[in-house]
Amino acid sequence: MPDLAAQVMADRIARDAAKARFEAHYAAFKADIAERGIGGRIADEAMDQAMAMFDEAVAVVEEHPGAIGGTLAALVLWILRHPMIRWAEDIFGSATK
Repeated sequence: MPDLAAQVMADRIARDAAKARFEAHYAAFKADIAERGIGGRIADEAMDQAMAMFDEAVAVVEEHPGAIGGTLAALVLWILRHPMIRWAEDIFGSATK
């Protein structure tokens, strides 16, 4: 029985220590939220992720400049396809008449 009482006391001491640590972390968290706010935290996280994506994009461009250049050229040609078709019809259409 004395072992059980000692175990209960040891458990209470461990519980109280854990509760004190939790309350300290919770107080620090509340102070941080009050200082920066949730919007500021979200903005910081979004900015960090955007910077990481930009750094990765720069690394890809540095590793494969030809593929990126070819892709951009194909995209520009696709966007300008209708004016280029009209231009070709004007030049070659008038030559066949």
